[in-house]
Amino acid sequence: MAESASRRTSMVEIGRNAAISMLIGVAFFFLIFIVRQELWGFLLALYGAVAGLATYAFSHSLDVAIGDRIRRRHLVPDRLVGVPLYFAAGIAALLVTTAGLEALGLMPFHLTGRDLRLALVISGVVSIVVGLLFYSFHVMRQRLRESIERIKEQEFAEKELQLARSIQKRLLPPEFLSGEGYCINARNLAAQVVAGDFYDVFHHSDGALGIVVADVSGKGIGASLIMASVKAVLPLIAEGRKPAATLTELNRKLHGELAPREFVALAYARFEPRTGTLELTNAGLPDPYLLRQGGGVEPLSLSGPRLPLGTRSQVAYESMLLTLQPGERLLLLTDGLPEAPTSAGGQLGYEALAHLVTAAANEPGELLDVLFASVRSASQPTLDDDWTALLIQAIAVS
Repeated sequence: MAESASRRTSMVEIGRNAAISMLIGVAFFFLIFIVRQELWGFLLALYGAVAGLATYAFSHSLDVAIGDRIRRRHLVPDRLVGVPLYFAAGIAALLVTTAGLEALGLMPFHLTGRDLRLALVISGVVSIVVGLLFYSFHVMRQRLRESIERIKEQEFAEKELQLARSIQKRLLPPEFLSGEGYCINARNLAAQVVAGDFYDVFHHSDGALGIVVADVSGKGIGASLIMASVKAVLPLIAEGRKPAATLTELNRKLHGELAPREFVALAYARFEPRTGTLELTNAGLPDPYLLRQGGGVEPLSLSGPRLPLGTRSQVAYESMLLTLQPGERLLLLTDGLPEAPTSAGGQLGYEALAHLVTAAANEPGELLDVLFASVRSASQPTLDDDWTALLIQAIAVS
């Protein structure tokens, strides 16, 4: 269908150019004989129209047969390729038209040898000018057509990205979750349309919660696809396993599936709401923060390997066991926050982030909203990396 439409467009363009050439031929002959108006009439118009049509036909044929081949070799500038071709086409067209009309007895006047030579030169020059104009218009239309196609492709790509982001958002849990013994708040901001960061909350069969915050290497569609795959498989691997064993198994699986420069930094916590017991494992994310009831903030640094998932085939991760007292909170986050670029050219840094977390914990309002606003104020206005954070708070069980 596209090929048929293109062929129709080409035929319309050729027909339009042929008609314009005929009008130019008529105007040219009437202009030449402006001082001999006794020659004006139907035969002079016929002479000009046939000559214009023949000139376009010859020029177009020579350009397609010879000009395109020369242009592909880039031997001379594209426009100059047509100069000798259009000149030759104009001379040939005038000769053929004159001979044809004389044979049919339709010539409006008799050309002497001197008149014919002069007419041939003028016709060749005019053919060059008209041919270059047509060629310029063709190039302009082609560039316009290509620009329109690029714009359409960009619009389609943007719509696809927006759709991907919409699907990605639906894959993430709601930003606020609560249940007996806990409440969870989370935020996910993408540096590009789709994010490589993600968070997840899922239930184990024994009533415990699986809590995940992760950062996939890279950005865009590729990272989002890895994110979706990890999110789908993690609850299956985590069922019946301790957090450390879960990440060890997930690492083994990802190492066989990811490309050499692909990896997943991930923190995973198994939380039992009724007792407040939380077991935490960290594979490459920044240290989580424990927010005490009195306002103190304590980074939780785990021992053992901290390599992101997928970088090595065998990694024995270790975990940390703690108990969240009612009112205490645990903050998990990705490195987009501490590594946010500042106006001074450096990064925000982990020390500055710890101060912002402490300040946000003592401010009224939702802690994550206050923290994100504080980091944005202290860094450049545009996101250089995805920002993701999750806050779980223990609540007394009645």
